[in-house]
Amino acid sequence: MTLRPLSDLSPADWFVRAKADWWTKVCLGPPGHEAYARLQLVPADDESDVDLGLLTSTVLQRALPRHTATPDECLFGQWDGCGWEPPVPPARETVPLTGQVAPGVHDVVRTYHLFSGTVANLAAWDGGDPPHLMWPADRAWFVTKDVDPDWVGVGGTQSLIDELLAADGIDAAPSSYDASDWEAR
Repeated sequence: MTLRPLSDLSPADWFVRAKADWWTKVCLGPPGHEAYARLQLVPADDESDVDLGLLTSTVLQRALPRHTATPDECLFGQWDGCGWEPPVPPARETVPLTGQVAPGVHDVVRTYHLFSGTVANLAAWDGGDPPHLMWPADRAWFVTKDVDPDWVGVGGTQSLIDELLAADGIDAAPSSYDASDWEAR
């Protein structure tokens, strides 16, 4: 299946309405998954020639389909402010994610173009930013790559997270859903 832009944004309603701080949602996804992990994209060794972004993408492409009943029905969100074009032209509509921008002031802090496709469409983002949000129709897992942190956040079953933590070549660490665990990293 090819990647398709969506003008019906209702498949993202559950994520937008999830009861969590906007920053936590864009960094780790919605609350409620059994386990979470952070997959580092910048090597700890500055002299490393390993492309952790490409390696992480490859590991995710292999692992994610095994941990959902709907690998052929996935949704992707691309932040509309990333400064480059997604793999296919987006629909005009965007998913607004509102958050507190100052004490007592809530506003839209991120807006996303929504696409549908398969887990295999993760490869379409090679050479550019990865999709900023990704989840299967059954919501078995959620993958995020916000523009600010230098890591990918994954929420899912303990089995998925264990597989990612054990994957060769990537720098993965378990994470709690509590921002104090990872916010300063």
